[in-house]
Amino acid sequence: MKVSASAATISWILVMSLAPPAVAAGKYDGSVPMICAALMVTECGADGRCQYRTAENVNLPALFRVDAKAMKVHNLEAERGRVSPIRILEHMNGKMLLQGVEADRGWTVVIHEDTGTMSGTVSADGEGFVIFGQCALP
Repeated sequence: MKVSASAATISWILVMSLAPPAVAAGKYDGSVPMICAALMVTECGADGRCQYRTAENVNLPALFRVDAKAMKVHNLEAERGRVSPIRILEHMNGKMLLQGVEADRGWTVVIHEDTGTMSGTVSADGEGFVIFGQCALP
């Protein structure tokens, strides 16, 4: 658990240092690319048991860039060349919803357009992941 908390803390510090709060407020609508950090990941199996994990432990990027105009999500870590296309992008009630498919997994990310807070899900055969994090503007 300490490894997960340390990785999440480092990711959070990195993301928050990228954007001054005065510039970032209200700008998470996809008009410019943003950097997001997966701070908390919960992995659940088909048996209903869940556990906290790091993004790296479940082959998810802890840091990724969302480029809504290009309709792509870019991994900013070990697999730098890995890009996942955004298949659906919707704006509703002050939130931006993104959906796609990557490596036999379906994913959904919701970003609050005023605060940059992010939550997401990834589902695969017999497993699922719930992710909470924060986005920042570079």
